[in-house]
Amino acid sequence: MKKIIFALMIVSLTSLADAQEIKLVTENWPPMNYEKNGDVTGIATEIVQATLNKAGIKAYPHIYPWVRAYRMASEQKNVLIYTIRRTRKRDPLFKWICPLVPSQSVFLYKLKKRTDIVINSLEDAKKYTVGEVRGDAGADFLLKHGFVKNKNLELVARGEQNIKKLFAERITLILDTELSLAYLTKSVGKPFDQLEKAFLLYEGGEDICMAFSKTTPDELAERVRAAFEEVRAEGTPEAVMEKYLKSLKER
Repeated sequence: MKKIIFALMIVSLTSLADAQEIKLVTENWPPMNYEKNGDVTGIATEIVQATLNKAGIKAYPHIYPWVRAYRMASEQKNVLIYTIRRTRKRDPLFKWICPLVPSQSVFLYKLKKRTDIVINSLEDAKKYTVGEVRGDAGADFLLKHGFVKNKNLELVARGEQNIKKLFAERITLILDTELSLAYLTKSVGKPFDQLEKAFLLYEGGEDICMAFSKTTPDELAERVRAAFEEVRAEGTPEAVMEKYLKSLKER
């Protein structure tokens, strides 16, 4: 009998240890996640690490190409993937913890000196040329609402290209969130304070989350979810976002 009890204790302890071993994966998406001096950092990374610390779990993030990270989270046990958008198609495939970062509104921005540009409606914006990244959700939104490629919508491969075109006045508007735009302007050495919001395009969007693989034990997912609720109650996500935004806006 003692041997059976001892064996059950070993199995229980082993299962608990296994449950606490998390493989933490993400993509390169600055300023949310990126490598700096050999370590993975960024807004989302800091929030995830604060959550795991609160839960008493040690895990080190690894950056992979998105397709690989997503496959790992889809197929392997105890994988926590983060900065993953929660869509209707993905919803049943993971154990979700949302929203990881505060929702961000999307604006049309213009050069502050362009006082001639006045936009009170989306129809007004069609009189100008908007720059956006090819394949991005913002481009799909504009196309759906009547913008025409190579007429009043110019698509590029990378957001940095649009920043340069806007400052060179080759386009009149750019579509982005405040955080992303602050990062892009700094990355190409342009002053963020020379831009201003011209029109609110839409508020928020799909939640950006962290999510456990479906085969992860419920106990582990709930433990991290509870820790995240504590982190949210303490205001950590907003504080981290504000810290990065302030840093990015500094010249």
